[in-house]
Amino acid sequence: MEVRLLGEVEVRSAGRPLVLGTPQQQVVLAVLVVNARRPVAMEALVDRVWGDDPPANPRPVLYAHLSRIRGLLRQATGPGGTVAARVERRHAGYVLEIDPESVDLHRFRRLVEQGEDRPGDDAARAATLAEALDLWRGEPLAGLPGAWAAQVRASWHQRRLDALVRWAQAEFRLGRPAAVISAVPDLTAEYPLAEPLEHVLIQSLHAAGRGAEALDRYGVVRRRLAEELGTGPGEELRTLYRTVLAGDRPPPGPASVTEDRSDPAPAPAVAVAAGPAPAPAPAAVTDEASLAVPDGTSHGAFVGASFGSFAGASADASAGAPPRAGGTFRRRALLAALAAAILPVATTAAHALRRDECGRGHGDGPPAVSVERAWELFATAEAFDQEGKAHDARAAVVDAVWVSEELVELAPDRSAPALAPAVLRALGRAGVDFGISRSALLDRLGDPVRTPYPAISHAILLRGWRFTAPVFLDAVVRNYEHTPGPASPRHLADVHTDTLKAAVLESTRTRHGTRTTEFDQLLAP
Repeated sequence: MEVRLLGEVEVRSAGRPLVLGTPQQQVVLAVLVVNARRPVAMEALVDRVWGDDPPANPRPVLYAHLSRIRGLLRQATGPGGTVAARVERRHAGYVLEIDPESVDLHRFRRLVEQGEDRPGDDAARAATLAEALDLWRGEPLAGLPGAWAAQVRASWHQRRLDALVRWAQAEFRLGRPAAVISAVPDLTAEYPLAEPLEHVLIQSLHAAGRGAEALDRYGVVRRRLAEELGTGPGEELRTLYRTVLAGDRPPPGPASVTEDRSDPAPAPAVAVAAGPAPAPAPAAVTDEASLAVPDGTSHGAFVGASFGSFAGASADASAGAPPRAGGTFRRRALLAALAAAILPVATTAAHALRRDECGRGHGDGPPAVSVERAWELFATAEAFDQEGKAHDARAAVVDAVWVSEELVELAPDRSAPALAPAVLRALGRAGVDFGISRSALLDRLGDPVRTPYPAISHAILLRGWRFTAPVFLDAVVRNYEHTPGPASPRHLADVHTDTLKAAVLESTRTRHGTRTTEFDQLLAP
């Protein structure tokens, strides 16, 4: 006899499935199986089957379910024709007498506990945890209704996630990143906000020499956390990101990554999902001269005027170009034209930052490529805007914001001034204008220690807002600062979304006297 709960509820005898009855009867059976060899009181059965809405007299219904379950179990035989399971009535409640090893859920728990008990033996741990993970066939108690079934699913999903992370970490320490890369990507779709799982996947990609994919993966995680939770990656993941950027590639364990002759523990059965590595960034460095506009000129008008020159340049750059898979060449051409025509990759301050970083060790500051990477991402967003690809532009801006945030956090005095012009251009495309001189605004955007301008600007860009009504950055900052409660933010994580929305809304009233009452009315559809 075999009982399966990790997926649809099944009872199999001699290899054939038995008919389990109604979903409500299956809940009664599942409660008894989950609590195998432990009594379940009648009151607990009522609560787990009906929750807060039991019938007027639930006991007769439960007695009928229990009677049919007893008849069902009599059809299931063990070795030699013996009774494999039975329901007994005891003083403390109803007990299912069954061998826990015949239940996939209990086998999973035993194997996971064995894996936890082997701290010094990664090979045995990986093999045991892989065996446990292979027991999963789908959503636990799939199709069963009620709050109790939902709680069981959530609890066992968390145990599965913990086991998966420990399995992947053990494989990584054994020097077998390929096993992690093969199994984990599909599973991250089931646990999209699980940073430890993403951490070991990015580690494995990096250790396998696939640094570009590791950076790409970090960007996916960063965007997902921003969109779902309004936050960024934790410190461990950010530290790993800086390591990948710096090019450090320590071996993952005692075995060789490039020539792994050891026999890996079988990976959990999932499909491989790996995409092509992104094309390298175009190299273009110039000065800030092409960005200069007279003080008092509207930033929105300046950005609009720049778009015309870009369109012609991008057309020239892509003319006669040989096709490449996935449109990579066209994107490269657009970026190169944009960088050359209207968006320099670094300001004069960025040049100084670049020169300073070239002579530094990996642990002494942000990698030199990060400044150029931030500018490239801002340029990518502008190129996608030109092509009308709003979703791609949004993704590139999110990446650019997080790279900028990393740089500003690591070296605020050097990074913020270098990135201020790019941030300002991105704000212009989002419909944000300003009522102070451009030079004064750049000074404030370049001073994250004494002003909230960088943090609030990053927050606006990260949330993907596109304003149709006039929104002035200086008015937004002033309103935010005068709001009772939250302190003046110096980091992106300190910006309160509700306070920021209220500050934006109030800025349109005080500056332009609009009668807009809802924040969403300010946004482009």
